[in-house]
Amino acid sequence: MFLTASFSSFPVTCVLMLVILTVSIFAFVSKAVFHALILHPYSIYRHKQYYRLFTSDLVHVDLLHLALNEFMLYIFCSDLEETLRKSSAHGSTQFLFIYLTGMLCASVITTLRNKNSFTYSSAGASGSIMGCMFAFMALSPNYIAFYLPVIGGVKNIYAGLMYILVLIVYQHRSKNDMINHELHFFGALGGLAAAAMLFAHGL
Repeated sequence: MFLTASFSSFPVTCVLMLVILTVSIFAFVSKAVFHALILHPYSIYRHKQYYRLFTSDLVHVDLLHLALNEFMLYIFCSDLEETLRKSSAHGSTQFLFIYLTGMLCASVITTLRNKNSFTYSSAGASGSIMGCMFAFMALSPNYIAFYLPVIGGVKNIYAGLMYILVLIVYQHRSKNDMINHELHFFGALGGLAAAAMLFAHGL
């Protein structure tokens, strides 16, 4: 019943969560798959492996990284998609446009900035999620994203800042260079730009 209700409310988010979960787990088992799918600007630029601009979203560095992004996908992306679906017959398409714009903005700009660095690589859906999160923050800043004990309801604008803080703490403690904040920054810009394009033109 829960899965059916979720899929009817935010189908694209559910599909993304399932695909990311499946591919990430497969990549945990096969390091060859992991290294073939990550964002590696040098390989994209030198060897024309443009598919990496998309597939880097599907793999994660460890279970905690995957769990964090799956949780944030469920919290922010589902809320964004459900809200868009309530206001438009094309809500899921609008959501996918925001998600993909955030993803490509993050991966393309990061690739251009690091195209000559063989050692630079990145993995995870954080850039895309950040794009959706900031788009949703701009569209509905006072929307209650989730509830915390004692604190109560956490509004979108504060939830986004909390997510950034969690990512910074996680990166610092894990010492993992494959999680980078320039990807998050450009993903957020992409999400904001996508939302502006959609609603400035009434799409």
